[in-house]
Amino acid sequence: MLDFEPVTINDKELIQTFFDKSVFRNCDFSFSNIFCWKHAYDTTFAVENDRLYIRFQAKNKKPGYLFPICHCGLDPQIPPPSPDGLTQALERILRDATLRGEEVRLYAITPEMFALIDAAMPDKFVYTTDRSWSEYLYRSENLISLVGKKYQPKRNHINKFKRSYPDWEYVPITRAIIPECEDLYRRWCAQDGNNTHENSLLEEHIATEKAFSEYEKLGLIGGALRIKGELVAYSYGQPLTADTFGVHAEKSLYAIDGGFTMINQQFAEHNCANYLYINREEDLGIESLRKAKESYHPDLMLNKGFVSLRT
Repeated sequence: MLDFEPVTINDKELIQTFFDKSVFRNCDFSFSNIFCWKHAYDTTFAVENDRLYIRFQAKNKKPGYLFPICHCGLDPQIPPPSPDGLTQALERILRDATLRGEEVRLYAITPEMFALIDAAMPDKFVYTTDRSWSEYLYRSENLISLVGKKYQPKRNHINKFKRSYPDWEYVPITRAIIPECEDLYRRWCAQDGNNTHENSLLEEHIATEKAFSEYEKLGLIGGALRIKGELVAYSYGQPLTADTFGVHAEKSLYAIDGGFTMINQQFAEHNCANYLYINREEDLGIESLRKAKESYHPDLMLNKGFVSLRT
Protein backbone atom coordinates (compact mmCIF):
# COMPACT_ATOMS: atom_id res chain seq x y z
CA MET A 1 0.00 0.00 0.00
CA LEU A 2 0.96 3.62 -0.36
CA ASP A 3 2.41 5.07 2.83
CA PHE A 4 -0.20 7.72 3.60
CA GLU A 5 0.33 10.16 6.45
CA PRO A 6 -1.95 12.75 8.07
CA VAL A 7 -1.53 16.27 6.67
CA THR A 8 0.13 18.70 9.10
CA ILE A 9 1.11 22.33 8.80
CA ASN A 10 4.74 21.19 8.53
CA ASP A 11 3.92 19.43 5.24
CA LYS A 12 3.02 22.67 3.47
CA GLU A 13 6.43 23.24 1.89
CA LEU A 14 6.58 19.73 0.40
CA ILE A 15 2.99 19.59 -0.85
CA GLN A 16 3.16 23.14 -2.19
CA THR A 17 6.07 22.21 -4.46
CA PHE A 18 3.60 20.03 -6.39
CA PHE A 19 0.81 22.61 -6.42
CA ASP A 20 3.19 25.32 -7.62
CA LYS A 21 3.73 23.37 -10.85
CA SER A 22 0.07 22.58 -11.42
CA VAL A 23 -2.22 24.46 -13.80
CA PHE A 24 -5.36 22.80 -12.44
CA ARG A 25 -7.58 25.62 -11.21
CA ASN A 26 -9.49 23.42 -8.74
CA CYS A 27 -9.81 24.72 -5.22
CA ASP A 28 -8.99 21.12 -4.20
CA PHE A 29 -5.34 21.77 -5.06
CA SER A 30 -4.92 24.37 -2.33
CA PHE A 31 -2.88 23.44 0.72
CA SER A 32 -4.87 25.76 2.97
CA ASN A 33 -8.12 24.05 1.94
CA ILE A 34 -6.63 20.61 2.47
CA PHE A 35 -5.15 21.47 5.85
CA CYS A 36 -8.08 23.46 7.23
CA TRP A 37 -10.69 20.86 6.25
CA LYS A 38 -8.73 17.68 6.96
CA HIS A 39 -10.84 17.05 10.08
CA ALA A 40 -13.93 16.77 7.88
CA TYR A 41 -12.37 14.49 5.28
CA ASP A 42 -9.68 12.58 7.18
CA THR A 43 -7.17 13.76 4.57
CA THR A 44 -3.82 12.00 4.18
CA PHE A 45 -1.03 12.20 1.62
CA ALA A 46 1.87 10.19 0.22
CA VAL A 47 4.75 11.06 -2.10
CA GLU A 48 6.23 8.30 -4.22
CA ASN A 49 8.30 8.44 -7.42
CA ASP A 50 7.81 12.20 -7.75
CA ARG A 51 4.02 11.88 -7.50
CA LEU A 52 1.74 13.38 -4.89
CA TYR A 53 -1.16 11.18 -3.82
CA ILE A 54 -3.95 12.57 -1.66
CA ARG A 55 -6.50 10.26 -0.07
CA PHE A 56 -9.59 11.31 1.89
CA GLN A 57 -13.06 10.33 3.00
CA ALA A 58 -15.75 11.97 0.87
CA LYS A 59 -19.04 13.21 2.28
CA ASN A 60 -20.73 10.08 0.92
CA LYS A 61 -18.45 8.12 3.27
CA LYS A 62 -16.73 6.50 0.31
CA PRO A 63 -12.95 7.03 0.41
CA GLY A 64 -11.12 8.14 -2.69
CA TYR A 65 -8.17 9.98 -4.18
CA LEU A 66 -7.43 13.24 -5.93
CA PHE A 67 -5.77 13.26 -9.34
CA PRO A 68 -2.13 12.21 -8.72
CA ILE A 69 0.09 15.10 -9.78
CA CYS A 70 3.80 15.25 -10.42
CA HIS A 71 6.27 18.12 -10.22
CA CYS A 72 6.09 18.65 -13.97
CA GLY A 73 2.40 19.60 -13.70
CA LEU A 74 1.03 20.71 -17.05
CA ASP A 75 3.16 23.81 -17.52
CA PRO A 76 3.46 24.47 -21.30
CA GLN A 77 7.14 25.24 -20.78
CA ILE A 78 7.74 21.80 -19.28
CA PRO A 79 7.26 18.50 -21.12
CA PRO A 80 3.87 17.04 -20.14
CA PRO A 81 3.75 13.99 -17.91
CA SER A 82 4.09 10.86 -19.98
CA PRO A 83 1.05 8.59 -20.23
CA ASP A 84 3.27 5.84 -18.86
CA GLY A 85 3.95 7.90 -15.74
CA LEU A 86 0.26 8.54 -15.14
CA THR A 87 -0.55 4.92 -15.94
CA GLN A 88 1.87 3.80 -13.23
CA ALA A 89 0.33 6.28 -10.78
CA LEU A 90 -3.19 5.06 -11.53
CA GLU A 91 -2.08 1.45 -11.20
CA ARG A 92 -0.61 2.39 -7.83
CA ILE A 93 -3.98 3.82 -6.75
CA LEU A 94 -5.80 0.72 -8.01
CA ARG A 95 -3.48 -1.51 -6.04
CA ASP A 96 -3.74 0.63 -2.91
CA ALA A 97 -7.56 0.65 -2.97
CA THR A 98 -7.70 -3.09 -3.63
CA LEU A 99 -5.43 -3.86 -0.69
CA ARG A 100 -7.66 -1.69 1.51
CA GLY A 101 -10.74 -3.53 0.28
CA GLU A 102 -12.25 -0.35 -1.14
CA GLU A 103 -13.85 0.73 -4.37
CA VAL A 104 -11.57 2.72 -6.67
CA ARG A 105 -12.70 6.33 -6.81
CA LEU A 106 -11.02 9.55 -7.84
CA TYR A 107 -12.81 12.74 -6.82
CA ALA A 108 -12.78 16.37 -7.98
CA ILE A 109 -11.96 15.26 -11.52
CA THR A 110 -12.40 17.80 -14.31
CA PRO A 111 -13.02 16.82 -17.95
CA GLU A 112 -9.40 17.80 -18.65
CA MET A 113 -8.18 15.39 -15.99
CA PHE A 114 -10.42 12.59 -17.19
CA ALA A 115 -9.05 12.99 -20.72
CA LEU A 116 -5.57 12.37 -19.30
CA ILE A 117 -6.80 9.40 -17.25
CA ASP A 118 -8.58 7.87 -20.22
CA ALA A 119 -5.51 8.32 -22.41
CA ALA A 120 -3.33 6.62 -19.79
CA MET A 121 -5.75 3.71 -19.22
CA PRO A 122 -8.24 3.60 -22.12
CA ASP A 123 -11.77 2.43 -21.31
CA LYS A 124 -10.78 1.48 -17.78
CA PHE A 125 -12.86 4.13 -15.99
CA VAL A 126 -16.21 5.88 -16.21
CA TYR A 127 -16.71 9.55 -15.41
CA THR A 128 -19.73 10.94 -13.55
CA THR A 129 -20.17 14.69 -13.07
CA ASP A 130 -21.94 16.39 -10.18
CA ARG A 131 -23.30 19.94 -10.63
CA SER A 132 -22.97 20.72 -6.92
CA TRP A 133 -19.18 20.30 -7.20
CA SER A 134 -18.77 22.69 -10.13
CA GLU A 135 -16.61 25.69 -9.31
CA TYR A 136 -17.37 29.27 -10.31
CA LEU A 137 -14.60 31.20 -12.06
CA TYR A 138 -14.86 34.90 -12.82
CA ARG A 139 -12.58 37.25 -14.70
CA SER A 140 -11.03 39.42 -12.01
CA GLU A 141 -11.57 42.57 -14.07
CA ASN A 142 -15.32 41.90 -14.05
CA LEU A 143 -15.55 41.54 -10.27
CA ILE A 144 -13.42 44.65 -9.83
CA SER A 145 -15.14 47.00 -12.29
CA LEU A 146 -18.68 45.53 -12.25
CA VAL A 147 -19.23 47.21 -15.62
CA GLY A 148 -22.32 46.55 -17.72
CA LYS A 149 -26.04 46.17 -17.33
CA LYS A 150 -25.83 42.70 -15.76
CA TYR A 151 -23.80 44.13 -12.85
CA GLN A 152 -26.13 47.10 -12.25
CA PRO A 153 -27.67 45.50 -9.11
CA LYS A 154 -24.19 45.00 -7.65
CA ARG A 155 -23.23 48.62 -8.36
CA ASN A 156 -26.46 49.73 -6.70
CA HIS A 157 -25.58 47.76 -3.56
CA ILE A 158 -22.10 49.27 -3.46
CA ASN A 159 -23.34 52.82 -4.01
CA LYS A 160 -25.88 52.38 -1.23
CA PHE A 161 -23.18 50.97 1.05
CA LYS A 162 -20.96 54.00 0.45
CA ARG A 163 -23.84 56.41 1.09
CA SER A 164 -24.92 54.58 4.23
CA TYR A 165 -21.43 54.13 5.66
CA PRO A 166 -19.22 57.05 4.57
CA ASP A 167 -16.64 56.15 7.23
CA TRP A 168 -15.85 52.72 5.76
CA GLU A 169 -12.31 51.53 5.01
CA TYR A 170 -10.65 48.41 3.60
CA VAL A 171 -7.71 47.00 5.54
CA PRO A 172 -5.48 43.92 5.04
CA ILE A 173 -5.85 41.02 7.46
CA THR A 174 -2.83 40.87 9.74
CA ARG A 175 -2.13 39.00 12.95
CA ALA A 176 -3.12 42.13 14.86
CA ILE A 177 -6.74 42.07 13.62
CA ILE A 178 -7.29 38.30 13.48
CA PRO A 179 -8.98 38.31 16.92
CA GLU A 180 -11.51 40.75 15.46
CA CYS A 181 -12.02 38.47 12.46
CA GLU A 182 -12.63 35.53 14.79
CA ASP A 183 -15.14 37.58 16.76
CA LEU A 184 -16.88 38.56 13.51
CA TYR A 185 -17.13 34.91 12.53
CA ARG A 186 -18.80 34.07 15.86
CA ARG A 187 -21.24 36.96 15.40
CA TRP A 188 -21.96 35.79 11.84
CA CYS A 189 -22.74 32.30 13.13
CA ALA A 190 -25.20 33.75 15.64
CA GLN A 191 -26.87 35.90 12.99
CA ASP A 192 -27.05 32.96 10.61
CA GLY A 193 -29.68 31.38 12.81
CA ASN A 194 -27.41 30.11 15.56
CA ASN A 195 -26.95 26.85 13.66
CA THR A 196 -23.61 26.07 15.29
CA HIS A 197 -24.79 22.54 16.11
CA GLU A 198 -25.22 21.59 12.47
CA ASN A 199 -22.35 19.41 11.31
CA SER A 200 -21.51 21.56 8.30
CA LEU A 201 -21.23 24.73 10.36
CA LEU A 202 -19.27 22.95 13.08
CA GLU A 203 -16.83 21.76 10.42
CA GLU A 204 -16.57 25.26 8.98
CA HIS A 205 -15.99 26.66 12.46
CA ILE A 206 -13.02 24.32 12.96
CA ALA A 207 -11.69 25.18 9.49
CA THR A 208 -11.94 28.89 10.25
CA GLU A 209 -10.09 28.47 13.54
CA LYS A 210 -7.29 26.60 11.76
CA ALA A 211 -7.07 29.22 9.02
CA PHE A 212 -6.67 32.09 11.46
CA SER A 213 -4.40 30.13 13.81
CA GLU A 214 -1.94 29.24 11.03
CA TYR A 215 -2.69 32.27 8.83
CA GLU A 216 0.91 33.22 8.07
CA LYS A 217 2.24 29.68 7.66
CA LEU A 218 -0.59 28.87 5.26
CA GLY A 219 0.29 31.89 3.15
CA LEU A 220 -3.25 33.22 3.24
CA ILE A 221 -4.06 36.67 1.89
CA GLY A 222 -7.06 38.56 3.21
CA GLY A 223 -8.80 41.85 3.68
CA ALA A 224 -11.54 43.30 5.86
CA LEU A 225 -14.02 46.18 5.98
CA ARG A 226 -14.30 48.57 8.89
CA ILE A 227 -17.09 51.02 9.57
CA LYS A 228 -16.22 53.67 12.15
CA GLY A 229 -13.44 51.36 13.29
CA GLU A 230 -15.64 48.28 13.73
CA LEU A 231 -14.74 45.23 11.64
CA VAL A 232 -17.89 44.17 9.75
CA ALA A 233 -16.70 41.90 6.91
CA TYR A 234 -13.69 39.90 5.77
CA SER A 235 -12.47 37.64 2.99
CA TYR A 236 -9.35 35.55 2.46
CA GLY A 237 -7.81 33.04 0.10
CA GLN A 238 -4.63 32.16 -1.76
CA PRO A 239 -3.35 31.68 -5.33
CA LEU A 240 -4.27 28.39 -6.98
CA THR A 241 -2.25 28.77 -10.19
CA ALA A 242 -0.24 31.49 -11.89
CA ASP A 243 -3.44 32.96 -13.34
CA THR A 244 -6.12 32.04 -10.77
CA PHE A 245 -6.74 33.22 -7.20
CA GLY A 246 -8.95 31.13 -4.94
CA VAL A 247 -11.32 32.80 -2.47
CA HIS A 248 -11.81 30.47 0.48
CA ALA A 249 -14.01 32.53 2.79
CA GLU A 250 -16.20 35.62 2.73
CA LYS A 251 -18.23 36.82 5.71
CA SER A 252 -20.21 39.95 6.52
CA LEU A 253 -22.62 40.93 9.24
CA TYR A 254 -26.12 40.66 7.80
CA ALA A 255 -27.07 43.97 9.39
CA ILE A 256 -24.61 45.75 7.08
CA ASP A 257 -26.56 46.56 3.93
CA GLY A 258 -24.37 45.68 0.95
CA GLY A 259 -21.59 44.26 3.12
CA PHE A 260 -21.14 41.06 1.10
CA THR A 261 -21.11 42.91 -2.22
CA MET A 262 -18.62 45.47 -0.94
CA ILE A 263 -16.14 43.00 0.53
CA ASN A 264 -16.37 40.95 -2.68
CA GLN A 265 -15.49 43.94 -4.87
CA GLN A 266 -12.84 45.38 -2.57
CA PHE A 267 -11.09 42.06 -2.07
CA ALA A 268 -10.98 41.52 -5.83
CA GLU A 269 -9.61 45.01 -6.39
CA HIS A 270 -6.93 44.90 -3.70
CA ASN A 271 -5.84 41.27 -3.85
CA CYS A 272 -6.78 39.69 -7.17
CA ALA A 273 -6.04 42.32 -9.82
CA ASN A 274 -2.90 40.50 -10.97
CA TYR A 275 -4.79 37.28 -11.70
CA LEU A 276 -6.90 36.52 -14.76
CA TYR A 277 -9.50 34.50 -12.84
CA ILE A 278 -11.00 34.41 -9.37
CA ASN A 279 -12.22 30.99 -8.25
CA ARG A 280 -15.09 31.31 -5.77
CA GLU A 281 -15.41 27.54 -5.31
CA GLU A 282 -18.55 25.34 -5.33
CA ASP A 283 -22.12 25.94 -4.24
CA LEU A 284 -22.39 22.42 -2.74
CA GLY A 285 -25.93 22.18 -4.04
CA ILE A 286 -27.12 24.84 -1.57
CA GLU A 287 -29.77 26.86 -3.41
CA SER A 288 -29.04 30.21 -1.71
CA LEU A 289 -25.33 29.81 -2.36
CA ARG A 290 -25.94 28.88 -5.99
CA LYS A 291 -28.14 31.94 -6.48
CA ALA A 292 -25.51 34.21 -4.94
CA LYS A 293 -22.68 32.83 -7.08
CA GLU A 294 -24.74 32.91 -10.26
CA SER A 295 -25.66 36.54 -9.60
CA TYR A 296 -22.03 37.47 -10.35
CA HIS A 297 -22.26 35.83 -13.81
CA PRO A 298 -19.33 33.37 -13.88
CA ASP A 299 -17.13 33.43 -16.96
CA LEU A 300 -16.23 29.75 -16.57
CA MET A 301 -17.79 26.82 -14.78
CA LEU A 302 -15.16 24.31 -13.76
CA ASN A 303 -17.17 21.11 -13.91
CA LYS A 304 -16.06 18.26 -11.69
CA GLY A 305 -17.09 14.72 -10.95
CA PHE A 306 -15.75 11.37 -9.85
CA VAL A 307 -14.09 8.50 -11.66
CA SER A 308 -14.79 4.86 -10.91
CA LEU A 309 -13.93 1.56 -12.54
CA ARG A 310 -15.94 0.59 -15.59
CA THR A 311 -17.96 -2.57 -14.93
